[in-house]
Amino acid sequence: MGLQQVWLSYNQLFNLFFFFIFLCQLTFLHAQLCTQEQTSALLQFKQNFSFNKSASQENCDDFGITTFPKIKSWKKGSDCCSWAGVDCDGTGQVIGLDLSCSWLQGTIHPNSSLFLSFPHLQRLNLAYNDFFMSPISLEFTRFTELKHLNLSWSVFSGNIPLEFSFLNKLVSLDLSGNFGLGLEEGGFQLLIQNLSKLRDLDLYRVNMSSSVVPKSFLNLTSLRSLSLGRSGLHGEFPSGIFHLPHLQNLEIWDDEGLTGHIPDFINSTYPLQNLVLFSTDFSGILLDSIANMKSLELLVVSNCKFHGSIPTSLWNLPQITYVDLSSNNFHGILPSSISNLTQITSLDLSYNNFSGSLPSSISNLTQITSLDLSYNKFSGSLPSSISNLGNLRYLSLSDNIFTGPFFPWDANLLEFQFLDVANNRLTGPLPSQVIVPPKLTDLDISQNLIKGTIPFWIFQLPALKYLNLSHNELIGHTHEFQYSSLEIIDLSNNYLHGIVPNSTFELRNLTHLVLSSNSFFGTIPRSNRFSENLNVLALKMNNFSGTIHDSFTRRNSLTTINLYGNGFEGPIPKSLINCRNLEVLDLGRNNFFEEFPHWLGNLPNLHVLILQSNKFHGSIVTSTSKFPFPILRILDMANNNFTGPLPIKYFTTFKAMMNVDEHFDLEYMGNDTLRYYDSLTIVIKGSTSEMRKILKVFTAIDLSRNKFQGEIPGIIGGLNSIQGLNLSHNSLTGHIPKSLGNLTKLEWLDLSSNKLTGEIPRQLTNLTFLGTLNLSQNRLVGPIPQGKQFDTFSNDSYINNLALCGPPLSNTCGDPKPTQPPPSTFEEEDSEPVSGFGWEVILPGYGFGLVVGLVMGYLMFSFGKPLWLVKMVEGVGNRNEKRLKSHAWRRGGRRN
Repeated sequence: MGLQQVWLSYNQLFNLFFFFIFLCQLTFLHAQLCTQEQTSALLQFKQNFSFNKSASQENCDDFGITTFPKIKSWKKGSDCCSWAGVDCDGTGQVIGLDLSCSWLQGTIHPNSSLFLSFPHLQRLNLAYNDFFMSPISLEFTRFTELKHLNLSWSVFSGNIPLEFSFLNKLVSLDLSGNFGLGLEEGGFQLLIQNLSKLRDLDLYRVNMSSSVVPKSFLNLTSLRSLSLGRSGLHGEFPSGIFHLPHLQNLEIWDDEGLTGHIPDFINSTYPLQNLVLFSTDFSGILLDSIANMKSLELLVVSNCKFHGSIPTSLWNLPQITYVDLSSNNFHGILPSSISNLTQITSLDLSYNNFSGSLPSSISNLTQITSLDLSYNKFSGSLPSSISNLGNLRYLSLSDNIFTGPFFPWDANLLEFQFLDVANNRLTGPLPSQVIVPPKLTDLDISQNLIKGTIPFWIFQLPALKYLNLSHNELIGHTHEFQYSSLEIIDLSNNYLHGIVPNSTFELRNLTHLVLSSNSFFGTIPRSNRFSENLNVLALKMNNFSGTIHDSFTRRNSLTTINLYGNGFEGPIPKSLINCRNLEVLDLGRNNFFEEFPHWLGNLPNLHVLILQSNKFHGSIVTSTSKFPFPILRILDMANNNFTGPLPIKYFTTFKAMMNVDEHFDLEYMGNDTLRYYDSLTIVIKGSTSEMRKILKVFTAIDLSRNKFQGEIPGIIGGLNSIQGLNLSHNSLTGHIPKSLGNLTKLEWLDLSSNKLTGEIPRQLTNLTFLGTLNLSQNRLVGPIPQGKQFDTFSNDSYINNLALCGPPLSNTCGDPKPTQPPPSTFEEEDSEPVSGFGWEVILPGYGFGLVVGLVMGYLMFSFGKPLWLVKMVEGVGNRNEKRLKSHAWRRGGRRN
């Protein structure tokens, strides 16, 4: 064979090779091209939606998923198999659509192109969008090849079609988080009758419309993951579900009617890895057989009704990394064997009854990042070994009985983010020399016995957002905060003094500035910024002075202004009318000088108005508003120089003091999460007292120690929800209105030191909650009514009414010359005592028994009628919401 022949042979082979490559590429390209029908269907589907980042961002951010509008980039003329969120098989057929977190807003109609051209679709994910309460169409059943369907958290509504049971190839089904979605009665059994291959099922927030848990769950023998919650289920949860042979994940959230117990695990073959029972009525004890759950990694048994001690076997589980047993009734001590949890990253035992000291072996939990032992009865000193936990980021030991010095701050805590040791008995000074933890965002050492000055490093924390040093024995000055990240500052109830740096008032992120009950002095700086982001400005009981500048802008968000007990003077700034969110305005015990600020009646959210002990004067001019003070519940204008008649118009517009529903949740004004509560100093039952918390249903009026004249208007009897009424030390005349007998929730009534005449109305015997009555120093005549609470009041309630008769007075009605007890030591009208009268009046008023007098007296003194005590005992659910948000394992917006 010649060279030319050889060359030709090689050339032919070379050409044949490239021709083969070309054919392969052509075949490959042809196989990858999406069909024109499917391309058109997808582009038509795109036209039904707008793009809004807020439709996806909140929920997706909670899961750390990046959001972007996937279908916005879909364009005509390109291969749909290359589009974002689209997956094709080797023949160019669309088999997967993942449009989760895609900013979609719009409606999915039954005639949507989505249902027309995708017979081979196996995976469909539309989660975390906003489909405007679209019903879940029957057309979804066209996808007969579907294996994975996720429609979660996308605002679907209506009943789930039972025809979903025809999708018998489904392996996973997630319909969670659609608030308007449900199943008809008995529908669950029909839904799953053909879904024998189902491995993952999430029906959180799907209304099951059933009073009992369907036993058909037990038929899902392939099940690996089951999530339920807020489904309306009641009754006993089948314990057999725990023993499903392949079950790895079981979650039940927020089904408080659901009862049950954790069964005995009799062997070590259970595959369960994650067990979550949050806010249910599950009860019982944890058995030692929990040791057989060798695969268990996450255990959450929180806000349930479990009790007893923790079995030692729990501390020996080899794979466990997360344990939350909070909000139950567990008790006992932490054993030294807790050191076996060398893999654990989070331990939460809060809101239980654990006691004893912390074992030093806790230092062996070297992987732990979050430790919450708050709200227990742990005692003893804090082991210094805590500072050796180099991975610790979150530490809450609040509300226990820990004593001794605040534990040494070590350089290993540089990565700390959250530290809460509030409400213990820790002593000594704060450490003065530390390496500043750059990531610390929350520091709460309030309600302890910490002494000394505030160390300078606290003012240098770059990431600090929440600082609470209140209710300690700190002294000295404050310094200028070096960073503007602070949102909450609470230094109240210490012995701090000096001038507060102007920059503190101007921190741009500040929402709460609480400096009450110290010895600060100086003036509030004139600034247009200080009020714009602030919710709470509490400077109560200090030595501040000067005028309040007229600089409250319309953009402010103030809800509380408490300046009680300072030396402020001048007029009230008119720009307060811009504080449309204001709920509490306390200007008591200052030197404000002007007429009644009637324009405050235009504030739509004002609940509490305190003007007592100032230099207000003149008659009460009513607001030009048609309905002034529409939700005011507490009004205290005592000890001023107001004149003229009582403000009749206001008594007709105080709607929040009328017909208040008794079926209420026990809520205080303030923020439980931030440990901030609005407080109030007011005369209650004759004594001046500080209410550290104000119940949202507390109502009272105090107009005492002024110069009001004229009669008590009968319209005041329409305020049938008030608990306290004090009109004493004025110049009121006329009769006591019979309509006061309608104030059936009244607990104290003081009309003393006026010029009232006539008889005491018998209608006042209807006031069965009345614990204190003072009608002394008037001109009343006739017999004192008898019966009910009036049988409990002593002479002091009536002294210096020369013509009154009958019990408890010594003179009987009909005596020709009625006698009176010796004059009391009551103050003259022009004096300003701390209280109207002493406990010698109050205690006899509780004549129904010593137990009622001593035990209930204080509770009613602080909180009102005894129904509130019942609510206090029952009202523990709200506190769990803040804990729920503080842990990484919880499922963010999905579980809210």
